[in-house]
Amino acid sequence: MAERRPVGEYVASSMCFSALLFALLYSIQERWIDVAVLLLAGLGQVVAFLCFRNGYARGVSSLVMLIAGVSAAEQLYIRISWWDLLIHFICMYVLVLIVWNLVLHRAPSRGALPTRRRILMGSGIGLVLALVWELMELVGFLFVTPDIHIPPLDTLSDVAVGVLGASLAGLHRKSL
Repeated sequence: MAERRPVGEYVASSMCFSALLFALLYSIQERWIDVAVLLLAGLGQVVAFLCFRNGYARGVSSLVMLIAGVSAAEQLYIRISWWDLLIHFICMYVLVLIVWNLVLHRAPSRGALPTRRRILMGSGIGLVLALVWELMELVGFLFVTPDIHIPPLDTLSDVAVGVLGASLAGLHRKSL
C-alpha cells in the first residue's frame, strides 16, 4: 500500500521551482544578471527536488537557495556585512547534504560510516564546492560585472565558512 504524505510535504516540494518564478520576475525588469543568478539557484532547487525523497528537505534546501539568489540580486551582501558568510555557511551545508544524499542512495549498504570519516568527507566535498563557487564569482567578476565582491579576504573567509557548514553536513547518518 502506498504511503500517504502530508499536504505540507507537497507544498514544500513545490518550493523547488520558486527561483524560476523569481527569474521570470527579474526578466520582466530586464535584470539579466539577476536572472542568471536565479536560474543557477533554480538549478540547485531542481537537483534538490530530484535528490531528496523527503518533501521538507526539498523545501528547506530550496528556500536556502532562493534566499541566496535573491540576496545576490538585491545586493544584501553589500548592505549587511555578515550576510555573505551566513549564506555561504548555510548553502554549503545544504549543497553537501545533496551530494551526501546522492552518495548514500547509490552506495551499497555496508553500515554507517564513522562520524569522523563523515565529517572529513563533508569537509572535502565542501572545500571543492566552495572553491568552485569562488571561481564562479571570479569568472562573473571578470566577464559579467565588476560589481561582484571578490577581495582575497572575502574569498578566504567564504571558503572557510563554507567548509565549516559542509563539515556539519557530515553528521547526517542517513539519507533524507
